Amino acid sequence: MPSSCDLRNQCEISKPDPIFAPEQIALPAMLIESTTALLRAKPLPRVIFLFGEEEFLVEETADVLLEVARTRGVADVDVEVLDGDELSADDLVRRAEAFPMASAERVILVRRFDRIPFGRKQNAEQSLLGKYLRAPSPATVLILMASGDNRSTSDELKGLAAAMTNPKLHEKAKSKLAKLRFPYRTLIEHAAWMEFPRLYERQIPEWIVRRFKAHGYECAVEVAEYLTLQIGTSLRDLANEISKVMLFVGGRKRIGIEDVLAVAGASRVYNVFELQKAIGERNIPRALNILHYMVRTERQDLLIVTMLGRYFSILWRLDELRTVNPNPSELGRALGISPFFVPEYLAALARFTPAQVEHALEVLHTADVRLKSSSLDALTVLEEAVLAILGEAKTSAPPRLEAAPRVRVP
Repeated sequence: MPSSCDLRNQCEISKPDPIFAPEQIALPAMLIESTTALLRAKPLPRVIFLFGEEEFLVEETADVLLEVARTRGVADVDVEVLDGDELSADDLVRRAEAFPMASAERVILVRRFDRIPFGRKQNAEQSLLGKYLRAPSPATVLILMASGDNRSTSDELKGLAAAMTNPKLHEKAKSKLAKLRFPYRTLIEHAAWMEFPRLYERQIPEWIVRRFKAHGYECAVEVAEYLTLQIGTSLRDLANEISKVMLFVGGRKRIGIEDVLAVAGASRVYNVFELQKAIGERNIPRALNILHYMVRTERQDLLIVTMLGRYFSILWRLDELRTVNPNPSELGRALGISPFFVPEYLAALARFTPAQVEHALEVLHTADVRLKSSSLDALTVLEEAVLAILGEAKTSAPPRLEAAPRVRVP
């Protein structure tokens, strides 16, 4: 499980406006669009409402807020973590109005705040909670989290931030706000709040890159894309794998695809690295078995071509570099791969002549063009390419594209 400082480190990437010194920043009741601004606010807003479909980010932000409060002098005795399933609205207000015991302020975190029964609608605004949210205690930071398992509340709040920040959706925002039940409309109007909408799948790789960067690691987008392919789009699962990858690489700051394979793909039998390993071993039955599985179940046709092209490009460069410096660590650094995998590449290189490596790159270029410019079955194109690389002819061998340019190997 990633530490709660992950998000705080991540947020350090984005610096606030330099004209505001951290001690001068105070956030009024409003939509907070930057987690960085929220974490740097001094003092923290008296009421903070966190919600959204990305529950992992909601939870992580809440945990980091607790840590920030502690670093600013709030003693553990003045920190309370409560569950809405075991709390009444009046009890919450009584706790929030209590004075701190050993610090200048108290911090109360309420998980599943939306599970608290809020009473009848006509009396809600004048309830103790309604009055408190409009005039909170200056000695308490109240952090409220809406859980994603309450479907009605989730649907009610979904897309609120996007609607309120887009001028074209002004009328939609007004309508959405008017329909909010108590206490959510009161919170939106009187508290600092943040929505964490679900990330689109196309946004996940960039999120991974930013998370690695926050810890001082360099990760290319294609590496992040492969991690997403292996793990899926759950940010919680991805954060765990990112932590494992960082432990695996140790002091090395550049994350390679081989590192992701070693950590996240070790249990996968059918992946592109097992495919390239089978090709490197000239194991045709295994290579075709893996290829069939990947194309039929994952539809990663272009990824396969890209990764195999990268594989043979590394073999090409390795053939030159090994005569200069045979040290696996130095070779790995020069090739951008983990030294752990250098022996595997050297073993493959012993089975392919330079001419065969160049031929493989030409075959893969042809396959790439065919996949992008024709309606041919992807499995047929890739199967023919693999057999051509390994010197095995198929009944219908792939036609050579005379106009295809010669592949340049980096």
